[in-house]
Amino acid sequence: MQMMRDVDLANGYWGALAVLTPMKGNFCLVIDGPIGCHYVPVDSALNYTDAIPYLQNVFATHIIEKDVALDGTLHKLRKLCGELLQHYDDIFILSCQESEIISSEGAMLEAEIDGRRVWYINTASLDIDDYQAREDTLLFLYNRVRPKLPAQPAKESPKPLVNIIGPTFGNFNAYADFAEIKRIVTSIGADINVALPFECSLNDITRLDDGAVNIIMYKEYGEGLGKALGKPMLFGPIGIAATTEFITELGQLLGLEEEAKAFIAEEKRTTLQGFWDVWRSPHQDIFRTSSFGVYAHRTYTEGLTTFLRDELGFEEAISAVKTDRWKSKKALDIEEALLENTPTLLFGSINEKVYITEHILSTRFIPAAHPMPIVCRATGTPYMGFGGVMYLTQIVSNELFDILYSHIHIEYATEKDKRRQEREVSRKEWEEELKGQAVAREVKWSEEALKQMDVVLKRVPFFVRVSASKMLKVESEKLAKEKFREYVLPEDVDAIFSRFKR
Repeated sequence: MQMMRDVDLANGYWGALAVLTPMKGNFCLVIDGPIGCHYVPVDSALNYTDAIPYLQNVFATHIIEKDVALDGTLHKLRKLCGELLQHYDDIFILSCQESEIISSEGAMLEAEIDGRRVWYINTASLDIDDYQAREDTLLFLYNRVRPKLPAQPAKESPKPLVNIIGPTFGNFNAYADFAEIKRIVTSIGADINVALPFECSLNDITRLDDGAVNIIMYKEYGEGLGKALGKPMLFGPIGIAATTEFITELGQLLGLEEEAKAFIAEEKRTTLQGFWDVWRSPHQDIFRTSSFGVYAHRTYTEGLTTFLRDELGFEEAISAVKTDRWKSKKALDIEEALLENTPTLLFGSINEKVYITEHILSTRFIPAAHPMPIVCRATGTPYMGFGGVMYLTQIVSNELFDILYSHIHIEYATEKDKRRQEREVSRKEWEEELKGQAVAREVKWSEEALKQMDVVLKRVPFFVRVSASKMLKVESEKLAKEKFREYVLPEDVDAIFSRFKR
């Protein structure tokens, strides 16, 4: 049996949960699953993974063995929903892996309570990934739920209205990128109609048709809903050219061409000023002698690759998409690619960070995907828009500076003392073995050591490779001398590389 390793995606249950839970309104969710199943996503404060926060309107049927074998699950669903209907206007029942396996009766309950707003969503958690489920859930809300909700009056605004579709829980950097897209929309003179699901109530989905343009933040999901709405559709931009094109087209679609041009001109004088300052500095040479890798979901892989390669001038070492529907490389292929062509910087998830650590690579890691044990709640750290251009430039510049200074030879006092003691022991042992023979003052390089030097230098960023080569040579010879050997061995090179690699 082949072992599954480094899974990049959750299943459909998590995708549906990520879409429904951010919305406001007098509704609740019922997880149709066994005892304890809802504690992981809901009752645990998983803030360190920036996933779903603590929620109070989520319940579970707590199926037990008796329900599966004898009584069935309908009675538990009926009892729980009957209690909840006294407090909530709408109830969403979500299947999970366990209830799908035993064919729980959630769909039967929806039919039984026809006329009361009880919705059963088969999340297909055994068949689809969480991004496909987000796509399906957004369409479910528009096609199935919206027609039965009380229609909301159109938003009173003299400005053109824009829908933003896509920012959900559990999506990398959603808060900051969402804030940047909103900033762009409002800065050219438009107004946000519905932001689904981050900043809307359940009833607000009846106003989706009022939007003149739909901005789909991610290429992974939301496009199906955009097509169903039948209005012009734009995707979230990453990079200078993509953002300029995005703003220009949005202005044209909304009749705000002059406002869009004025905003772009102002952004060049303000938000992008830091980018021009960096671009006119020696960074140009460092960028062009450095490489990058990206292994993230489609939106960030395509956007970051274009920006880093075509606009900053980095060399592309790795560029691949995680999501199953567009997967261009498997996880283990990425591990192999890291060893074959080690990039200076790698954007990815915790899996890739583990590979870098396991193989002691000098690659610097930058988060760009989940799963990742990080918090991305600040709104000032976007990857999208002109704000994202400046933030990404800042990130890569600071990482390159840190790489440069990490190759300065620093040896701490405790390390010196330890090496001094080891040297004394080695000297006494060697003198006893030599019995008065002369000790060679210079050491030579074995063929194996020279080959190992080439191997480890390929793991060092190009722009510091000269200084790193000199440091490795000097320290490897010094280590051989301390051990009173005439030749530098491959293990000497490895020891020095590990000691000074940070």
